[in-house]
Formats: sequence, C-alpha cells, structure tokens
Amino acid sequence: MKTRFVIPEGRLKDPSIRLLKRLGVNVPLPSGRELVVETEDYIFFFAKPFDVPVYVEHGIDLGIAGSDVVEERNCDLFIPLELPFGRCRLSVIMPGDHVVKVEEMDGFRIATKYPNIASRYFAGKGLDVEIMKLHGTVELAPKTRIAEALVDIVDTGRTLRANGLVEVEKIMGVSAMLLVNRIAQKTRFTMINELVMRMKQLLKEGTS
Repeated sequence: MKTRFVIPEGRLKDPSIRLLKRLGVNVPLPSGRELVVETEDYIFFFAKPFDVPVYVEHGIDLGIAGSDVVEERNCDLFIPLELPFGRCRLSVIMPGDHVVKVEEMDGFRIATKYPNIASRYFAGKGLDVEIMKLHGTVELAPKTRIAEALVDIVDTGRTLRANGLVEVEKIMGVSAMLLVNRIAQKTRFTMINELVMRMKQLLKEGTS
C-alpha cells in the first residue's frame, strides 16, 4: 500500500520537496494542472495550504502545513515535528497613519484570513471586535476603509511598507509542521515512525 502525502502549494512547496528529497523521497513535479503524482512507494497530492490539515485529518497519511493554518483549522492531528522553514509571524497590522494599541481596538472591524485565531486573540484580551473574513489580499481592507486593522502574516515586512501598513503586535510565531493522520500513525506506525526519525536526524544534523 502506497504512502499518501499532501504537499502545500505556495511558499512551502519547494522547501517541502527539498526536505523530502534529502530523505531519499523524490517528489515528481506535476505537469500542467495535475494535482496527483505517483511513484513506486508514494502518492503525492498538491493542495491549497489551508486545506492540507483537513486532508490529513480525513485520511491522507502525511502532510506539511504552516502552524498558522494548523491553528486556524484546529484539526485533530498528530504533529511530531516542527520544520525549519516557512518561518514568519501572525500579527495585528494597522495603517501607519492611524496606529493605536491593541487594547484600544474595542469595536474595531478586523479583516483577516484567520477568523478563528483572530476571534480567540481579541476575546482573550476582553475586546469586542467584528471579524471580517477575506480570502485574498487583506492589505486592501484598510485602503478601502472597510476595516480598521488586519490580522495577517508578516515575513520581511516589505508588503506592509509598500502599502503604508505597520505591525502593531505579534500574535504567534509561524513555521512549517509535519502532520500525521491519527489512524495512519497507529496502523502504519513502523513506516511513519521511521520517516519521522530519519527527518529528526536530518534536522539535527542541520542539513535541511
């Protein structure tokens, strides 16, 4: 039975494939609009980052996703490893010409792709805010004045500066995670445990 592994599209795709290659697991690149490729031992699925935890929870053996997505989706998964790529942070962001402290955001409208994380964060501070879920470029929200602040990923900060935005407060650090389906972790324990151990050793050696 082949091992099924879901690879995230986007910025985590290439480092995920490189890590697997260093483990001796070659991932053929899909041609055209292919979403599934197979080798002798593996079936690889290429999915939107936000969908990876869902696929793993519901039956795919393994996957890689950012901790931001894992936290937002809140899926029931076994997570044996944090991986040394995809590092950034999830933060509260505001227009540079109208910056206030988070504690002063009561009643604000917050635009984000992370409504669950944002809701828990502001509720934890005792603030009543309106969460507006967006799927695309959230940086547009304050420019169009449909939201006073954002909760979004910050990496280099170049996108913020280009759009007149500033980081107000960090919510959480983000990195890539190895995800394992809970049933597969038991029924395919030997194979998955061996892969995880080899990956841990590789990361310990600093060759990832």
